[in-house]
Amino acid sequence: MSMATDAVYAEPRRLADVMALIQVLALGKRPYRTEAGLLQSLQSPPRSAGKWTEVADDHPEFFRVQHRRDDARVSLVLRHVLPGDNDEFAELGPRYLDSLLRTAVEMHDRQVRRSQRWTYLVPVWVAMIVGSFGLIAAVLRG
Repeated sequence: MSMATDAVYAEPRRLADVMALIQVLALGKRPYRTEAGLLQSLQSPPRSAGKWTEVADDHPEFFRVQHRRDDARVSLVLRHVLPGDNDEFAELGPRYLDSLLRTAVEMHDRQVRRSQRWTYLVPVWVAMIVGSFGLIAAVLRG
């Protein structure tokens, strides 16, 4: 996983946007939504990106984005792999929705912890720097 991806996952407002997008795409009857359709359903732009399609592009583990010349269509990957009737996309039930939302929260929490793993080293580095300056000052005086 790249540093850019880590930054996207650790973005504080990203989890709410991902969860909103999952809910709209999981509970709606239509498997695909355009940017305009997402704006209409969600009644606001995302808080962690400029467009909903950008949020979806940043999270290929949940969303499939089909880019076209004039617009992009977003859908849930899960709707493509579940069997449906008459080659239709399967509608997701509450069990799948719950699983997707839990996975999003777990992934977000894991990435936040990963991005903060170095913070415990700050006091150690400060102590080493201060100690080094103290040692240099003592040598220069002596």
